[in-house]
Amino acid sequence: RYTARMQRSRLAVSALFLALFGVSLALARPRQEVTIETVPVKGPISYLVGRGGNIGVSAGADGLLVVDSQFEDLAPKIAAALAKLKPGAARFLVNTHHHGDHTGGNAPLAKSAVVVAHENVRARLLEEKKGGLPVVTYTDGVTLHWNGEEVRLIHVPSAHTDGDTVVWFTGSGVIHLGDLYFELGYPFVDTQGGGNVLGLIEGLEKLLAELPEDVRIIPGHGKATGKTELAEYVAMLNTITERVRSGLAEKKDLAALMAAGVTKEFDARWGHFDFVPPEKFVQSVVDSLE
Repeated sequence: RYTARMQRSRLAVSALFLALFGVSLALARPRQEVTIETVPVKGPISYLVGRGGNIGVSAGADGLLVVDSQFEDLAPKIAAALAKLKPGAARFLVNTHHHGDHTGGNAPLAKSAVVVAHENVRARLLEEKKGGLPVVTYTDGVTLHWNGEEVRLIHVPSAHTDGDTVVWFTGSGVIHLGDLYFELGYPFVDTQGGGNVLGLIEGLEKLLAELPEDVRIIPGHGKATGKTELAEYVAMLNTITERVRSGLAEKKDLAALMAAGVTKEFDARWGHFDFVPPEKFVQSVVDSLE
């Protein structure tokens, strides 16, 4: 669907993103200092915090189902953390999207686990010549039945990327949103990887209408929250996007948009994530609208 030149360009941008994003999320810590923290959420669901995206875990009678894999060099530490939750190898690995801080550790886990992801994730990982490729793919979604509950994998098109999946543990009342939700700051919208802030907003609004009030939400980066916090995040996305839309109609460029304060009252809450400062997020909104 894309020209060879466009594909090469996207791969180059993706490689740059992975290099920068991994360093940023490690907060410049030497790799040997990374520890894996296990955070219980609800029922059999926990998540692991290390370097990269939060790893969701369902640990129960059927075994381990893992959501995302961080980086390959952390595999021994991740395996040790998983073994404390449930002895035995992981049986399923779900990738929420293709970025390396969520798929870099696929290969070690894929020795025992069936890797599941949206079809665009497999296509992009093939382009990037990555290991641990998804062997089960889907277009819109698929349902797994694991550890006594229905686990819904739902594709959200053209959002953070073109291959995003949310993982909804319906019985436990927990949902892993991957990088559709950056709890710690303004989100990275990978417009070069098929993402668009309009698709991000639309997808999250649809989810908010369906999620129960007591749902617990695991973000791609940051701490687990509830529905109220996600609604505040979506309101922020909506407000800034509409301000940028109005500014573009007035022929304002990025500098003029920032001078007009399109993010001003949100920066205290969302402007502290070094990898996505306010200007970078606004640029992604501009790119999405244009």
